[in-house]
Order: sequence, then C-alpha cells, then structure tokens
Amino acid sequence: MSRATAIVGAIAAAALLVVGYSLYAGAQKRAQQKNVIERVRDSTGKLRQALAPRPAPALVEALDANLQAAKSPRDRALEDAAEHYILSAREIARRRVEVERLERQAESSRAALASHMARAAQRNDAWFRNATELKRRAERDYFDWGVQLRALEELLFTLPDAVKRIEPHVGAELLLDNAEREAARREALAEAKRAAAELASLRGQR
Repeated sequence: MSRATAIVGAIAAAALLVVGYSLYAGAQKRAQQKNVIERVRDSTGKLRQALAPRPAPALVEALDANLQAAKSPRDRALEDAAEHYILSAREIARRRVEVERLERQAESSRAALASHMARAAQRNDAWFRNATELKRRAERDYFDWGVQLRALEELLFTLPDAVKRIEPHVGAELLLDNAEREAARREALAEAKRAAAELASLRGQR
C-alpha cells in the first residue's frame, strides 16, 4: 500500500469518526432535551396541584427531584431556563404547603384562646398566665401565616420571569397559564390581608 493510499485511508477513518461522534452527540442532545422538557411538563402539573386546596407535602420533594434531573449539558440554555422555572415551582409549592399548615395552626390557636376566655369565671393567676400565653401563641401563628402568604404572593408575582425564559424552548402549552397564576396570586394577597386583620384583632384584645 502506497503512502498516499495510507493517508487517504486515515483521512477517511477520521471522517467516519467525526461523523459517528456527531451522530452520537446529536442523539444524546435530543435525549437530554426530551428529558428536560418532560420534567418541565411534570413540574407544571405538580405546580397546579400545589395551587389547589390542601397540597400534599410530597409535591415539594417531587419538584426537587425534577430540578435535580433536569440536566442537559448539550443544551445549557434549555437547562438553565428549566432550572429557573422548576425552582420557582418548587418554592411556590413549599410556601403553599406552609400556608396551609400555618392557617390550620393559627385557627387552632385562636380557638384555644377563645375557649379559654370563655371560662372567665375561673379567673385566677394561673388563668391569666395561660390567657397571656395562648394569646401570644395565636398572635405568633397569625403573623407567621401572613409572612408565608406574602412570600407566596411575591413568588407568584415573579413567576412570569421564569416562564419567559423557558417558553421559547418548550412552548406555552407546557407552562402554567398566566390566568391561573394571577388568580392564585390574588387569592394569596387576599388571604394575607385577612391574616393581618385577624392579627390586628388579636392584638386589640384585652
């Protein structure tokens, strides 16, 4: 075999390697993109569940799992956009779970205080101490509830930023609809005002 033939053969082999790697890289990129898009789709579904009444705490873990799995080294723009969207969904879910828990806790604390105050005929030093502690607990619970509601409202307000980043990669149909987001935001805002009013009412009690 001549030197020229050997060179031609080496060039052909190198070209085949380049083509083969290109095909492999393309297939890998498509697989990664498909996985990330599916994670985004699933995260939107879980976000909707989180915005429904009594969201399950497990939703936060599921969204965190999506966040960890939404990797696309061959399409960093998609990966970065998906990360911001899923992270927002996870934090909204986290706040929603806390809001539900704290609402129940605040209502329970207020009921306990009301029950204690109804036994005013039994007033003594122990009664006053318990009344003070129950009032302090109810005020703290309503304050914490309000804090979580305001944080939730802020997260819902800024969610469109994450949506804007991911939408060109996956399409609007896979993302939370703006009307759903705004309805949830307004509900959180209204509940925050209610929590503040309840707290003011408690603080005004003597």
